[in-house]
Amino acid sequence: MPVLTLQQAVRANPVLADVAERAWASRRLLQRVAVHMPPLLRERVTAGPLEDGTWCLLAANPSVAAKVRQLAPVLLAAARSAGGEVQTLQVRVLGRAAPEASAR
Repeated sequence: MPVLTLQQAVRANPVLADVAERAWASRRLLQRVAVHMPPLLRERVTAGPLEDGTWCLLAANPSVAAKVRQLAPVLLAAARSAGGEVQTLQVRVLGRAAPEASAR
C-alpha cells in the first residue's frame, strides 16, 4: 500500500478537501484586506473560519480585537470587493494557554 503525503490525503477526502479550501480562501481574503489595517495590527490578526457567509478573524488580544471590530465595515467592504462572499465578520480573541499551577 503506497504511503500518501498529507496533501494527497487531504485531497482524497472530500470533507478535508473542503476544509482546506475554506482555510486557504480565508487566508487569501485576509491578505487582500490587510492593506486596510495599520501595519502593527496586521501582525496580530490571523485568518479564521470562513463558512456560510461568515468570516472570522482571530485577534492576538482583546485590544487588537476591539480595533478590528472598529474596522469591520471597511474590512467587509474590502472583502466583498475582493470577491469574497462575506456577509458577516466575527472577531475572536485567540485563547491563551492555561497558566501552569505553581509547585509548592
